[in-house]
Amino acid sequence: MFDLLIRNGRIVDGTGSPWYRADVSIQGEHIAAIGHLVGTEAARVIDAQGHVVCPGFVDPHSHSDLYLLTHPHHEPKIRQGVTTEVLGQDGISYAPVSDRGMAYWREYWRAVDGQPDLDWGWRGVGEFLARFDQRVSPNVAYLVPHGTVRYEVMGLADRPPTEGELARMQELVAQGMEEGAVGLSTGLTYLPAFYSTTEELLACCRVVARYGGVYVTHLRDYGEHISEAIKEALTIGRETGVPVHISHLNGRAEECLPLIDRARAGGLDVTFENYPYLAGCTLLSHFLPRWAQAGGIPDTVARLRDPAVRERIQREMAGTHEGQWHNYLICAVGTEANQCYEGLSLPEAAEAAGKGMVDFICDLIVEERLAVTVVQYHTHRAEEDLRAMMRHPAHMVCTDAILLGSHPHPRGYGTYPRYLGHYVRQEGVLTLEECIRKMTSLPARRFGLRDRGLLCEGFFADLVIFDPDAVQDTATFAEPRQYPLGIETVIVNGQVVLDNSRHAGAVPGRALKRG
Repeated sequence: MFDLLIRNGRIVDGTGSPWYRADVSIQGEHIAAIGHLVGTEAARVIDAQGHVVCPGFVDPHSHSDLYLLTHPHHEPKIRQGVTTEVLGQDGISYAPVSDRGMAYWREYWRAVDGQPDLDWGWRGVGEFLARFDQRVSPNVAYLVPHGTVRYEVMGLADRPPTEGELARMQELVAQGMEEGAVGLSTGLTYLPAFYSTTEELLACCRVVARYGGVYVTHLRDYGEHISEAIKEALTIGRETGVPVHISHLNGRAEECLPLIDRARAGGLDVTFENYPYLAGCTLLSHFLPRWAQAGGIPDTVARLRDPAVRERIQREMAGTHEGQWHNYLICAVGTEANQCYEGLSLPEAAEAAGKGMVDFICDLIVEERLAVTVVQYHTHRAEEDLRAMMRHPAHMVCTDAILLGSHPHPRGYGTYPRYLGHYVRQEGVLTLEECIRKMTSLPARRFGLRDRGLLCEGFFADLVIFDPDAVQDTATFAEPRQYPLGIETVIVNGQVVLDNSRHAGAVPGRALKRG
């Protein structure tokens, strides 16, 4: 007798092949059999008539590093069908760290992770991963964060590393890979990584290549200089032999995709991801001039109190953001006093505060000590760019979700059902089979997650059962914390986590280590 039997489902196996009808049996953590399982008995039987049965979705870009530890059921993602999250993104996370590093990142990254009440006793990658193992609903994998490594060795120094410092950075990357990380991530528009040189990244990636990991990069630029930024990433891949994965490639398709195609034609293993929205989400302080961010939070806060500094910021921002402030929507702030601004555009919030725009922004950053996130509506790309990106064979689906605040980006609640409902069923941009490949086997293979990402006998039983005629996102920018429709059952490591669209309370997630 099997533990679980799923009958009569439309099997979409994650390879991109056409669907077929079959039953699926599960024993323990694994898929035991797939086929016409007449006479098979199981402790529980799920009738999937009229429903798709497919592998669980792998989110290759998630910011749930601490959110998962305080919200182990992880309903915004589980209800989308996400069964694995790749953490350590944008070069910033919480391992490997010293006591000094932990204190710095806990404050600097509050806008993304909040101030949770945790036992902060871990320091290494292995210890951090252990905090998730069978304590959260989805599986997790981890990328060594380059910015975290750089801070450990150099603090916030605005210079290239010395030979000794570079060797120490390589040691920390190797340590993280030894303890189970699947690659290295960069956030080259964030402090302190925007001080790094290509040579520094090459040195770190040579270590990653030795371990069979992947280089995941938040590029130096996604606007006017995106081509140069992509070329830097491709150069790193060519010179080190490491596979390259570009985070949230939010550019114009006609500019970006030819670079990807030429690199792949030349033998470079490069892939990319994005989410199905024409808006991103980041820290409000991210838009300050780089000089204003130097020295970290205390220096930035002190600087922004100076009227002369504000006048300089006003002059410099006039050329880049003037007339565009309506494209920014406040997602989350740290203090109750300023939560009245959540959900408002920057002009609306500034008007409510009775302040000019730069004074309002500077005051808010000072009062919140940088812990402010905003949605940014993109003006440099259009819907056709997004569709061209998602049609590309090297593209995969991600959320890039920050889940804090009353008005988070809706991608944290709606990305996967939006692809399945809007872009597959309604618009026909992708076939169902190809879309699911981009959500399952493609990211699983990219990050070396063995025995996952395919509906195959012997693989781990991470599965999603959904109604293809009903699946749809409901989260909007005005009301983002809305769960999707049509995703009824989610199974992680053989355990039912979402049962008839209700969380079952199970926390069977594993820390998935390299290899």
